[in-house]
This record gives sequence, structure tokens and C-alpha cells, in this order.
Amino acid sequence: MAKELDETEQTFKEEFDFLDKIEKVKSQPDMNPVLLRAEYIFLADRFAKLLKDAVRISRNSDKAQKKLLKYKDLIDTLRNME
Repeated sequence: MAKELDETEQTFKEEFDFLDKIEKVKSQPDMNPVLLRAEYIFLADRFAKLLKDAVRISRNSDKAQKKLLKYKDLIDTLRNME
């Protein structure tokens, strides 16, 4: 990896390492078709995992936002009672 990862990026170190691997594969002009197919399958599997993770993160974020809005409404109600 070329650059130093900050604290947030460190969470995604595995993905950054994967991007480095992709760059190495892209830089090979005459790649064996069998090896290329293996790399493609690996890439497709990783993409599926990342998409699943992104959906899970988004779903958890939506749940957290709904809870925060509910608590905000509760606090606003309590403030108006005073």
C-alpha cells in the first residue's frame, strides 16, 4: 500500500489491500485467460461481500437514525412540558 491509512481508513485495510491487488492485475498486459478468469471470480465474490456489507451498514444506520429522531421528539416533548 502506497499511502499511510488514517484511523477511519484502517477499518477498511482489507479492501485497500484488495485494491492494490487489482491494480497489479490491471497492470499485466498479457494475462493468462485461466488466471484472468480466476481473478474475475475472486473479484465478483468480493464485490458480493462488499455489497452485502454496505446494505447491512445502511440498514443499521437507518435504524439508528430512527431511534435518534424518536429520542429527539421525546426530548422536545419534555422541554415543552416545562
